Amino acid sequence: MLQRRAGAIARDLNRTSSPRSYSQIIPQYHPKVRAIPFAFSKEAAIRHVGVAASAGCFFRDFVGSLGAKYIGGNFQPIQPIRIQPVYFPAWFLDAEVESYLTDEDDERQRIVTAYFNDCYLPGATFGLLGRLALRNDQVEPALAVPFSQRLTHQHGSDVICMPYTISPLDVISSTRSSSFTHATSDEDARFEPRFIKTNIEAAYPVLIPLYLVQFPMVQPFESTFVIEAYSQPGRFFIQVSNSPELPEEQRFDLEKYIGYDYLFLGDTPSSHAKTRVLAPKYDRNASENVASWFDGLFSEPGGAEKLIHPKGAVGVNVHMDDPRVREWTPEEVNSIREWMNQGQAIVQLKDVVKNLTSIEDQMQSGSVKVIQWPSSDPKQGSQNAPAFLEAFIKAELDKLQKLEKSRADTAPEWWRRREAKQTLKK
Repeated sequence: MLQRRAGAIARDLNRTSSPRSYSQIIPQYHPKVRAIPFAFSKEAAIRHVGVAASAGCFFRDFVGSLGAKYIGGNFQPIQPIRIQPVYFPAWFLDAEVESYLTDEDDERQRIVTAYFNDCYLPGATFGLLGRLALRNDQVEPALAVPFSQRLTHQHGSDVICMPYTISPLDVISSTRSSSFTHATSDEDARFEPRFIKTNIEAAYPVLIPLYLVQFPMVQPFESTFVIEAYSQPGRFFIQVSNSPELPEEQRFDLEKYIGYDYLFLGDTPSSHAKTRVLAPKYDRNASENVASWFDGLFSEPGGAEKLIHPKGAVGVNVHMDDPRVREWTPEEVNSIREWMNQGQAIVQLKDVVKNLTSIEDQMQSGSVKVIQWPSSDPKQGSQNAPAFLEAFIKAELDKLQKLEKSRADTAPEWWRRREAKQTLKK
């Protein structure tokens, strides 16, 4: 019932029929769900997008919209047919995984570590909403509060709350079974999702405040404005759609002109993923391509629909009890990211030790000859190369051992307990 009702909201905002009234059936959100309060009112949202809306209506009420946005006073902007504040369910994700990267030329496999920081996954579909990453870099854990009944009425308006129908745990499971070709990082190497080893994963359920607005448009076109409402009015998206009765040859294809089937103003769309791939050095191409692959899971039309839990909101609510689902608080997020940062330092330090040990082995075999090794202290002059290198490697190994011990000791307790249970099952 909740899913049908939420879908009706999106459909009605693309119709010019009379506004519907929605009874406030609030989803029974899990206690881990947090919400970002609306930062501004419906009136501020209308003023913010009024100029763009007026331009799409042959500049109807353009002067009033311009004055309302930049001057204020008695200027009146163009008014929408309807406007609805909505809490849209989303997931933020932090994860560290290991897998193989296979070089096509010689079929040589390398172990790579990929870090997913602050990724965005939709918690539901509903057309364009399920495809956009509805957050920017200003969205921080300090903005969110535990969801409560009082958040269903803000700035004098009732807020529609949409249920969770997508779980990030389903996404991770489906990624493991995905085809090799779907995870290609570039033409010369390919990423193996089937052999993913997860070092940690934490998913945070967060409700994103939005205003969904419909303005009168030039017929036969219809539009939906999506306004992000977590900070002062900034980015918004416009989807222009054709009337179902319009013949194919008369339909307007926005994507043909700008590469998107929607307009965005205030800032460019955010990516769903921030990734850093170490192989073991930082690999920019692999990082960008893995991020692009992850983004493609959601940004393409119909992508998010494939990830809906078969049991809908009920199934996702059960997943909320999983220890990998965490509350999006500064303390929780910072502790996990600090632990992941230690992992990056360990991977890079291991690579340094490996390369230095290789040089030492070549020196001992005679294939490489180093006569002197410059000292970091000019007063000491040059040092005996083999002795200095051996001491330097020992120092780096000691540093590595301390880092590994620190990471083992500071692993989040909930992850440690989960890993212990998984080990017993095996």
